Amino acid sequence: MPRALKDAASTEILATLERTYVKYLALDAGLPLVLALWTLATYLFDCFDAFPYLAITSPTKRCGKTRLAEIVEMHSANGLRLVGATSAAVFRTIGMYELDGQTVTLIMDEAEMLGVKSDRSEALREILNAGYRRGQSVPRCERSAEGAFSVKRFNVYCPKVIVLIGNLTDTLADRCIPIAMRRRKPGEDVERFFHSLAAREAKRSRRELKNCAKANHLNVKSHQRRDLEFLEDREAELWQPLFSVCRAVAPKRLEALKATALALSHRKQGDEPAEFGVLLLRDIRDIFGRERTDRLPTANLLSALAAVEESPWHQWGQGRGLDARGIARLLRPFRIEPRNLRLDENQIAKGYLRDDFSEAWATYLPPSIAATPLQGA
Repeated sequence: MPRALKDAASTEILATLERTYVKYLALDAGLPLVLALWTLATYLFDCFDAFPYLAITSPTKRCGKTRLAEIVEMHSANGLRLVGATSAAVFRTIGMYELDGQTVTLIMDEAEMLGVKSDRSEALREILNAGYRRGQSVPRCERSAEGAFSVKRFNVYCPKVIVLIGNLTDTLADRCIPIAMRRRKPGEDVERFFHSLAAREAKRSRRELKNCAKANHLNVKSHQRRDLEFLEDREAELWQPLFSVCRAVAPKRLEALKATALALSHRKQGDEPAEFGVLLLRDIRDIFGRERTDRLPTANLLSALAAVEESPWHQWGQGRGLDARGIARLLRPFRIEPRNLRLDENQIAKGYLRDDFSEAWATYLPPSIAATPLQGA
């Protein structure tokens, strides 16, 4: 098949998979492309040094999480949905497929137990924290038929989906692309899902995805070390497989993928419970942006911080509120100190210069959206 026709066929296979997700689910803009690329990437898993988990979450029931898990299971490489899996079940399932020279895509449904403090959940979290990167394994002691014990290492690296109501712990969320589900809006229609019909359609789709992956394997591998400079290190590592696949099969969709990656990454960082120092940096950046000034007296800055309802500054210090000494102590680790500011000819006050924050903002806060376009090749 000529290269142009092969490329067009690959692009259409991806578009068909997008339409499948849209057909049965109420999804925010950009998510169908992310889901389609991730699903295709499971067939190219051996190309990558790390592979992102999907975190399918919702604030409550009946938002389509299980439906999405079913569709991912049907279309991904050896999709297998587990409920209530133990750590042993996870690494032994991965090993079982590995013996056959295959990769399994694990869909861990009803994973709320990951947020519970218990030996079982802790063991499972350890495996998931490690298992997004190539070469990671867990040691386990095994007893032979003769009664002798030996240590065996089990591979834990494979594509994984985690499905739950609520949010994941910070360390797990840091390894995931977040897929936030919601209930349908009024007038937003999706087709009725019939499992047997969808399964028949998915069988043909899996065959096409497998062929598409085979045809594009070398092309995807050639892109997998291209840096995503507009994302922070961990986020760039997570999104690399999807961008590599997109460059190979749908280069015209790169800008759309970039916009979605930035939006989801920034939203994820905004949802993280920030350390107080980093949270203070973020709020001060926003205040300087609103005030459009290069300097702020400490009194003015404290007043503006107390008005940020989502942050704890108004009730800091057992309800007394953040004071000058408190803000100086929180900013000191970032090498930011108050200084004497000349406000006019006759007034000098303690405060902070905007320029003193620039290095800390660049180092500890999410980057702004990059303006430079991605190149398709």
